[in-house]
Amino acid sequence: MCALFIQRLWDYKSALEGYRYTIVLVIFALSLLLSGVLFWAIKYIVHPTARTLLRVFVGLCLAAVVAYLVLASGFPTSLLV
Repeated sequence: MCALFIQRLWDYKSALEGYRYTIVLVIFALSLLLSGVLFWAIKYIVHPTARTLLRVFVGLCLAAVVAYLVLASGFPTSLLV
């Protein structure tokens, strides 16, 4: 963010970097909000198979978010195992 205020770096590339980070943060926030709503809604689903499949789907989505955060922050892949 500080790079945007340096005059010679004031170009479309640095502005695009900030926009990409904003999109990623919005996607993470929406995914956490959706998973919270789905976890809350699971208790109202009567069919046990549908309830289990929804739990698995939400768990996989949250695992994908955590894996992306770990890999994007520079930790080795072996940390996920």
